[in-house]
Amino acid sequence: MRKARLRSFGPMLVVAALTSLTLAASAAAAPPQETQQPTISGEASEGKTLTANVGSWTNSPTSYSYQWQRCNEAATGCTNVKSGKDAKSYDVKSADVGKRLMVLVTASNADGSTTANSKPTVVVSSNDAPKATTRPSIAGKTEVGEELTANPGKWTGSPSFTYQWQSCDENGANCANLAGATSIVYGIRTADKGKTLRVVVTARTGGGTATSTSDRTNVIGGAATPPPIGVGGALSITAISLPNRLVISGVTFTPRVVTSRNQTLTARFRITETQGGRPVVGALVLVVGVPFNHISAQPEQATDATGWATFNFRILPSQPIRPGESIVIFARARKPGDNILAGVSTRRLVRAIVSP
Repeated sequence: MRKARLRSFGPMLVVAALTSLTLAASAAAAPPQETQQPTISGEASEGKTLTANVGSWTNSPTSYSYQWQRCNEAATGCTNVKSGKDAKSYDVKSADVGKRLMVLVTASNADGSTTANSKPTVVVSSNDAPKATTRPSIAGKTEVGEELTANPGKWTGSPSFTYQWQSCDENGANCANLAGATSIVYGIRTADKGKTLRVVVTARTGGGTATSTSDRTNVIGGAATPPPIGVGGALSITAISLPNRLVISGVTFTPRVVTSRNQTLTARFRITETQGGRPVVGALVLVVGVPFNHISAQPEQATDATGWATFNFRILPSQPIRPGESIVIFARARKPGDNILAGVSTRRLVRAIVSP
């Protein structure tokens, strides 16, 4: 009887085993999938050679093919320029100058093919030395605490640019480099008052470099640093300009530990400056809960005569009240009229402890 039962189950076990193996084989059979984007190595300059790196793929590709494309400066409107399994490299041509290049990599195995694209290169430059056809210029308000922006002008050869800001006397003579002032944007400092500024632009292509210098600005103006005001020698925010910056140097919470959603959380932020550590009056402080729906929203407010800004938060129902939780707050301090992401601004994440 036992042998009969085993014989009756035997065919079923074989079918189940074969079905399992078939399903496993079907799951494993898949075309390659990209896990790391293809890249391009080499210098994007006329006469140079670029090389495609395939990136990383799953499902064991057995072959790769390449499609190089020429795109406009916005990396759109791309057209094919070279393709094939042997097209891993591309020689940059004069027709590519002023354009961006990109490569599409197609990975294949017995189960199919998948294509992934690289990021576009920088704008391709010429192998001739650049020449300025229009001089650089400067835009912005010429007062202490404001920012100036350089326009590199127009050049032949689609070069890349670097910048060096210079300080000159009130007549535009005796110019000298300003240490560290090598960005396209320059924040006017207190030391610049009564002087003029200019920017030297260096253009670079595969064929060499060239420089061109802007006209001088007007004489830098702006009110003299006001005397300290407020309690404890607080400085007016109008006295703060680069390289001096704001700092969120003090934070207090009342209560120190939140135990109920029925409590009001009072948060105080002290704003000081980096050069002397003095409190700052009139700095604008913004505070936001992270995530935003855990505490009530608060309007931006200015620091008082002691450098403090005070906020009273309602604790919303979505905030968990249990051990190990916290109320996270993003705080930002800025100078009125400044770019919120630049100038003398500062930012900080802080947290209040939660425990029932």
